[in-house]
Amino acid sequence: MARKVIVDVDPEIDDAVALAMALFEPDLEVVAITATGGNVPPALATTNVQKVVEQLDPPRWPRIGAAPVDNPLPVDALHLNGADGLGQSEFPVAGLANLHPAEKVLTDELRAAPEMVTIIALGPLTNVAHVLH
Repeated sequence: MARKVIVDVDPEIDDAVALAMALFEPDLEVVAITATGGNVPPALATTNVQKVVEQLDPPRWPRIGAAPVDNPLPVDALHLNGADGLGQSEFPVAGLANLHPAEKVLTDELRAAPEMVTIIALGPLTNVAHVLH
């Protein structure tokens, strides 16, 4: 049985690679992906999650949670990863009609399967902190 996980990312190149690996790992069931600001600003983090998932077109699409826009962390990695955080990939992206806040997605998924879901936090712990607050 695959382990249910939520991947919480501040998606630039390294998190995009980790997310790709998780989406196609047979031992993992990615039930949700939540974005957080960190290496890229919060709005760009949300867009980059959508770009990665759309480009990969995984067998099972997870729920996507939008990064909170009140993230106080400074953005400091765009000089390494390009202005879009993904090496100026210029991937097209369709806007999702029903983006939910990351903390709502985390809370919903954790309540749906308590003690069965693991959070893989690859970025700042802002979303996890909002859930625990």
